[in-house]
Amino acid sequence: MVIGAGFVFALVRRIQFIPDDPWLAPWVLPVYLLTLVGYFVFRAGRWHYLVEPLAEVPLETTLTVSMAGTMWIMVLPLRLGEFARPIFLAEKSEVTMSQALGTVAIERIVDGLVVCGLFFACLPLLPEVSGEQAKAVAELRAAGLVATGALAAVLVVLIAMALAPGSVGRLVSATLGRVVPPMADKLEGLARGLAEGLAALPSFGALFKFLAGTLAYWAFNALGTWLLARGCGLDLSLAEASAVMAVLGISLLLPGGPGQLGIFHTGLLLGLSMFATEAIILDRGSVFIFWMFVTQLSMGVLLGILAQRRLDLDWRRAFGLSAEADTEPDPAPDPAPDPASIDG
Repeated sequence: MVIGAGFVFALVRRIQFIPDDPWLAPWVLPVYLLTLVGYFVFRAGRWHYLVEPLAEVPLETTLTVSMAGTMWIMVLPLRLGEFARPIFLAEKSEVTMSQALGTVAIERIVDGLVVCGLFFACLPLLPEVSGEQAKAVAELRAAGLVATGALAAVLVVLIAMALAPGSVGRLVSATLGRVVPPMADKLEGLARGLAEGLAALPSFGALFKFLAGTLAYWAFNALGTWLLARGCGLDLSLAEASAVMAVLGISLLLPGGPGQLGIFHTGLLLGLSMFATEAIILDRGSVFIFWMFVTQLSMGVLLGILAQRRLDLDWRRAFGLSAEADTEPDPAPDPAPDPASIDG
């Protein structure tokens, strides 16, 4: 909550969180919601091709788990929702939580590299700007380079873990295990399982399907961003809208408050600052940010609730919040001795 409140305080003079005039033409929201359907379906469905090599898991299961997990990513702070999919998948299949974490790590790195690549691909297509807009472009270009470098470094580490899963477990046990000896075995098992999940990366065909799903997911996202921006009165080209979306995507890699409140708005504000003045952002930009935040969060939560019900899984118990998760059943009492055996 503190993180979200901090972002809100920093943004309160630059945007209207609830615009004075939020109304749009009748076609805008229905069309944008249609693009969100493709956005959420491809975002959730592509994960199946990373999970498939680990165990035989039906597409319906991975899709449902991923939809529910997306909701938790959106609503929980500090990106803690990333643990939801591994927890739920471990409950519904033979895939362990640590193995599933490996697939989530790969997915996040790929998403980060895609949005960074998209941002730099869009830069040559953007119109010439000056003043504050040119300064914003230069600052975001520098931030994009830092993000790309960090993501590439993490990818190298993940590949190394995939190539030597056994060594990873021993390394963690010899380092972190010495710092917290009571957790040495758990940390080693978690690291080993994570590395095994990475080592089970799909074949070229399955990996191609995952990447194709990723590109489709971001394509729907870019198209929806462009249509919504135009509907809100922002005269952005498809390349400009894609750049705004890429900045938002990079921003959301960072931990934020619950509901992505503040960090979501900051990402869109930074993206719009490359093309729009402060006055335009405060006016029509606020309408655009408001509707994108409300519609994405609402649809993500709605689909997530439906998926959670479909899983028939007690999320409190899965997250270890239920009393049942913390208590062991009482052992059965010892049977009464047989009188005949006593009499011998």
